[in-house]
Amino acid sequence: MTEQSKHAIASVTAGPGQDATTWQSKPPSREPAGRRRDPRWLVPALAVFAVATTVKLGIRAVSDPDAWWHLRAGAFLLSHWRFDGPDPWVPFSSRPFVLTQWLPEVVAQKGYQLFGLPAVAWLRCAAMLALISALVWAGRQAGDAVPAIIAALAALIGAGGSLSERPQLVSFVLLAITVGAWWKSAGDLKPRWWLAPMTFLWACSHGMWGVGVLVGLAVVAGLALDRRLDRRTAARLLAVPALSIGAAALTPVGPRLLLTPLEVSSNASQFVQEWQPTDARNIFAAVTLAMIALALLPWIRGTSARPWWQIALAGSAVVCTLAMFRTIPIGSIIAAPLLASSLQEQRGHPPVALSRRGAWAWVGLTTAAAILAMPIAAAVAQAPSGWPEGLRPQLAAIPAKTVILNDYAAGGWLLWAEPQLTPVIDLRSEIYSLGYIRQYIRTEQVLPGWQTLLHQTRPRYALLKANAPLTVALREQLHWSAVGQDAGYELLKAP
Repeated sequence: MTEQSKHAIASVTAGPGQDATTWQSKPPSREPAGRRRDPRWLVPALAVFAVATTVKLGIRAVSDPDAWWHLRAGAFLLSHWRFDGPDPWVPFSSRPFVLTQWLPEVVAQKGYQLFGLPAVAWLRCAAMLALISALVWAGRQAGDAVPAIIAALAALIGAGGSLSERPQLVSFVLLAITVGAWWKSAGDLKPRWWLAPMTFLWACSHGMWGVGVLVGLAVVAGLALDRRLDRRTAARLLAVPALSIGAAALTPVGPRLLLTPLEVSSNASQFVQEWQPTDARNIFAAVTLAMIALALLPWIRGTSARPWWQIALAGSAVVCTLAMFRTIPIGSIIAAPLLASSLQEQRGHPPVALSRRGAWAWVGLTTAAAILAMPIAAAVAQAPSGWPEGLRPQLAAIPAKTVILNDYAAGGWLLWAEPQLTPVIDLRSEIYSLGYIRQYIRTEQVLPGWQTLLHQTRPRYALLKANAPLTVALREQLHWSAVGQDAGYELLKAP
């Protein structure tokens, strides 16, 4: 074996915080000398527990407010195959609607057409199984199976506030794969060229694809600070994020896709809770920060210098966790291999490479879980959860094109449940002007000038939260009459 080959193996198997040469004199082995064996039952038990927990969290009725307009968007694209243009549903929008998340929307809509809402619920569960698998794989780049599964479960809990039936689940899976790939590249300094075509699929699925590019740049910058890169190696590694950006520009949306995340955030950050700074009391943020703290604890106690590329990832995880509720899962996913690495360090030996047998065992376990989830989804997800399905007969009797003054969160459900009606607003905040959104909030909170939106949109009905300020004002000040109530919503009719 050449000295170069020995160093490559040592780079991959060296424990967190250890120089690769520490293990160079030892022969590569599936069972390093001095390694304490885990009980034979431990890894299978942890694996079954992780997969069972994922299925338990993943199988439930469809409830997310955004899921409904995503289904409507999928149906629109299947019918028209148009990715942008004036919004076809809400005439009060003033900006083009760009279908940047079209691939999972189409898949979900096709599933719904074939099998109804249970298919949407099952797709969410299957994506979560893919996520726990990607997290375990990323953790295995830094630790043995036990630390990797523990870190993956912690990351799944940290991301728990965002694990709903939305395209962003695809982002979480692909981000975990990206983080694991860059851990491998940090070990052997080889570019993973397949990240570029994967980014193409990512950019067709969700706007968070740029995070993968930033992770790559952070790792390369850290490796440069560690003085591990010559010009040729640095150029090859930097080519991966550059090609990824180019791949994103080649999606059906075209180069404008590169700017759409900025367009969405410019509106959403002011009005949508998940785009606002993280609340320190948020349980998912607390779990993620605890992960990061546990990962950093051996760093603080240790005497050896930590590689800059790991410090860059740790800093990125902290920033993402604290930036906004929406990015807490990003922090937890980036932190997963960091935690696995620190847990591995406590074991006192370098991680053992993932065997083909172990990989296929995991694939078999998750496949069996996905198959088992099908009848469960059919049993529990036949109807939406948390939405006024009991008002569907009254809503269906309203003449087509009638404008409905709706609760903000219910706009997507209305677009899906009663597509013949016209809500005044929905959760796609990027298609509305800031002035229109502010006027809606003024109306919702019954602030001075609240009736301006009514004169502008001329709604004949209202679907609002029962006893909300606007509901009370419509009844008591403008004498709107109640038509019915269900699931905490009230349907009102103008006099």
